[in-house]
Amino acid sequence: MNTITNRPAKKYRVNREKVRRAQIVQTLPGYAVNTDPLFNPREAGAYISITEKTLSKWRTQYPDRLPYHKVGGSIRYRKSTLDAFLEACLVTDGSGVKK
Repeated sequence: MNTITNRPAKKYRVNREKVRRAQIVQTLPGYAVNTDPLFNPREAGAYISITEKTLSKWRTQYPDRLPYHKVGGSIRYRKSTLDAFLEACLVTDGSGVKK
């Protein structure tokens, strides 16, 4: 152990703080893993197979087509919203298909 830099003590202190934070998070009431994540426009576009440019166009010209959230100045889409959008676009009986 180097007495000048005291590296093992610092490493121990950092680990102790991480353990303390994890214990605090576990004791919070209602804490659960988020099962409905937020996607940025690139991830959302990849998820529903359209481009970021199309998402941007929809946000400005058709704001009701695909709801989004502004989080800290950035655009985010909920996975459940994207799933609902895909479900609404599903064609099962041939209606909406031009012949």
